[in-house]
Amino acid sequence: MISMYGNGSNRRIRVSGVLHDGGRGLNILTDAGDIWVIDREHVDPDLVGQRVTVEGVQTGYDRLNVEWIGESHFSG
Repeated sequence: MISMYGNGSNRRIRVSGVLHDGGRGLNILTDAGDIWVIDREHVDPDLVGQRVTVEGVQTGYDRLNVEWIGESHFSG
């Protein structure tokens, strides 16, 4: 699931998917197959491999400056 709101360079976004630790850092793989690289100083390591939802500001084509991350139980 992806929700976007805002405009210009301050586009806020909410993304749900599985959190992975990849070559470019932490990322979320959505059910649609999109990969979002997340920027956040601290993420609970127990969330890696789990379904999560993140909210933040899109700072690049596929990069999010995450303000909030939490476990997600939504699967579709």
